[in-house]
Amino acid sequence: MDSSTPNYALASNKKKAIYSLKGILQGVVADTALNTMEALYLNTWLLDSKPLRNDPDAIDLLDSISDALADGKFTAEELEDLSALITDIIEFRSYEDVTASDYLNEFLGLINGIVSDDQINADEFSYLHEWLNKHIDLVDDATVRGVATKMVEFSALKQATPSDEEALLSFLKQTAGIRFLETGAADAHPMDHIADSIESMNHERAAMCFTGVFNTGTRKEVEAIAIKLGATPRKDPSKSIHYVVIGSQVSPDWKHTSFGRKIQKAIELRESGHPLIILTEQEWVRFI
Repeated sequence: MDSSTPNYALASNKKKAIYSLKGILQGVVADTALNTMEALYLNTWLLDSKPLRNDPDAIDLLDSISDALADGKFTAEELEDLSALITDIIEFRSYEDVTASDYLNEFLGLINGIVSDDQINADEFSYLHEWLNKHIDLVDDATVRGVATKMVEFSALKQATPSDEEALLSFLKQTAGIRFLETGAADAHPMDHIADSIESMNHERAAMCFTGVFNTGTRKEVEAIAIKLGATPRKDPSKSIHYVVIGSQVSPDWKHTSFGRKIQKAIELRESGHPLIILTEQEWVRFI
């Protein structure tokens, strides 16, 4: 055990990982047809998930995948066997003391599993739609509400074009922060489903709020960069703010950190119609 990490934090991290895995497992078999890319994503995610190193189900999954990959590839029979194991875990694993946060972790895991192969088909769309209908009480959450709204808009299309389908896929990938096909990494940046993507940025006379820990420098150093480019740093998000920039060193549990309230405030302002742009540090440094 990591002696530097409090027991309550270890328990919290494990619970989060368990519900993320629950969602991922549902996602990769949502269309009842597990494919190689989905299996590879699951393998990568499990190998990266330290809180589940001793979890019996995680061990069984890794053993099954390792055996299948002994010859370097999955056969159709091996994928069917792995899919059956996943289905059994989904059906028989018990979950206790479920909170709204647990369901949100499951939700993001579900999206990760669905789009891990860089596509979403009709069966997967229907599965996600049914999951949302079963958890309608979660729509107060900005992330869930955003996905639900996008799915309603997509369903309303008389005939979805390839461009419409690509836009939906991109939205879901951004929401979950997954870029597995592009990077080979299963982990998601905690801010990817919140931050905006922009084509250009003008610092001149822009009011900016910097929050979090930055790779570029200290808070004062990044603010100095913005000032040099003509911007005015502000302490907190408000209606007069144009940009909120979030440092790269963000914990997955950012909502529970000291700067989480600033991010939540920025999200609320943006949702209320204020033209505020939320940027990750990586996005911001493109324009300095």
